Amino acid sequence: MFSQLTIEELAQQTNLSVSSFKREFTKLYNDTPANYIKTKRLEKAAELLIFSNELISDIAFNCGFNNVPNFTRSFNEKYKVSPTKYRLNQNDKYLN
Repeated sequence: MFSQLTIEELAQQTNLSVSSFKREFTKLYNDTPANYIKTKRLEKAAELLIFSNELISDIAFNCGFNNVPNFTRSFNEKYKVSPTKYRLNQNDKYLN
């Protein structure tokens, strides 16, 4: 999930064509493979932002994002706040 496996590689590992893999995956998870993976990576990043002291850039790379701006943009789209503010807001909740 957090490695750089491509959809093509996942399809190959399941002995399906790319289009069959996408179709079957969408039936099973009600989401595209790419979106599902991205969501899981962001959820893991959100968890790490709260429960670790890792740098945001390290979290981004450890969760499978290729660069920090892409991670920040994706995180902001999902959580409606930057990773830095998310960490601060969540830490405030646990301290109060």
